[in-house]
Amino acid sequence: MVGHDSFSTRVTGRHLGDIAGLLRPLGQAGDSIAILRRVVEQAVLLVSGAEGSAVELVDGDTLVYVATAGSLRNSTGLRLPVDASLSGLAIRTDATLSSDDTELDPRVDREACRMVAVRSMVCVPLGLDGHPVGVLKVASGRPRAFSDRDVRVLSRLAEFVATAVTAAVEFARVSSSLVSTADGSSPGCAQDDPDGDLNRDVASFVANVMGSDGFTDEGSRQRIEVVLAEQRFHMLYQPVFDLHEGTMVGAEALARFTEMPYRPPDQWFAEAERVGLGVEMELAAVRAALTPLPFLPASIRLSVNVGPATIGDPGLAQVIDAAGPDRVVLELTEHLRVEDYPQLNGRLARLRADRTLLAIDDTGAGISSLTHVLKLAPDVIKLDREITRGVDIDPVRRALTSALIVFARESGAHVVAEGVETEQELSVLKELGVRFGQGFHLCRPIPPADLAGLHVAASASW
Repeated sequence: MVGHDSFSTRVTGRHLGDIAGLLRPLGQAGDSIAILRRVVEQAVLLVSGAEGSAVELVDGDTLVYVATAGSLRNSTGLRLPVDASLSGLAIRTDATLSSDDTELDPRVDREACRMVAVRSMVCVPLGLDGHPVGVLKVASGRPRAFSDRDVRVLSRLAEFVATAVTAAVEFARVSSSLVSTADGSSPGCAQDDPDGDLNRDVASFVANVMGSDGFTDEGSRQRIEVVLAEQRFHMLYQPVFDLHEGTMVGAEALARFTEMPYRPPDQWFAEAERVGLGVEMELAAVRAALTPLPFLPASIRLSVNVGPATIGDPGLAQVIDAAGPDRVVLELTEHLRVEDYPQLNGRLARLRADRTLLAIDDTGAGISSLTHVLKLAPDVIKLDREITRGVDIDPVRRALTSALIVFARESGAHVVAEGVETEQELSVLKELGVRFGQGFHLCRPIPPADLAGLHVAASASW
């Protein structure tokens, strides 16, 4: 048995480039870095202001995003220069560093921050037994998102996260070595086992533990398949109101999962995407969400959340056609990267020709949402809850809201304020000219049967 000291020496004694190199062949599907995914996912949940998180490892003179979550989940594999980044400075100084506003902070790589829509962040250096390992980064698309307490909490996790990283590296090294025997590449294998049976048995065991078929997380895939087959989720609906008339004009469908382990819906959809079932999961949610539509007043539209890949799937058009295209709103979230806007517009054209509306969710949460608005010309612009929250006391939020209202008016779009939670916020939003809104102050998410009990607009207003 290898003792702790020997283990630490083997891992942390490596050149840092070897750490990233060991994990890279396994990609994001390898169970050896499953714990790192959980680290970044939990970091987003732990810190109230966090929108995204990443574990970065040093590879030569660059930092590599190895595990990501939240708003950074599409940034896996991104490389940043060590010498010109806040993460690199945290490593060199061995100190947890934070930036309140990346647009004003000379220590950050400003272009890289803009690329991933980060305005504030905390960078925690990871080291073990005096050797640097990498960085845990927690980020937000808005400035001044983190308190001094957030920085202290994350600093205390440094040793644990560093240990998780080095454990993942060692697990990857041993597993890769064993699985390589499957193709007879291990020296001496042919002599010890001419038929290769021993090699295949060893490789099969490791692959089954790690996840079969090239380290695919088979356990995750099976879990998602069960959720899909048995529809272990249900839909709640958050009404959207005409703020001036007090009537309901629509509702946003929100998935709630009953399968264990309990976790937020976005993590279920992220897991489905990771194992290649993202489109299937979104389509299943859309089908379930639109089921009550025939039983609701004709003036009500239902909003469903979809990503670019699902918009391009023929199955989506079939579901919408069956439900009634002119009563559906497709919400594209800010956090999903669009690789080809002309192609996406082409896929949307047919749906929009049938009077299906397009909404951009989380507008104002980051650069991506504004890019979506400019390139997709949506019918509905949904103000992110981070703009709505405190709009009654923050002149900057009021100014941004006013600017988006003017933009929407000029482009023919409607504005919906998300996250309306106080009477004061509601009053200011109405004064600024916001016509529609949703949030706990207006109505919490409710079952479909309860929608019929709300005061409904006589005719569609959006």
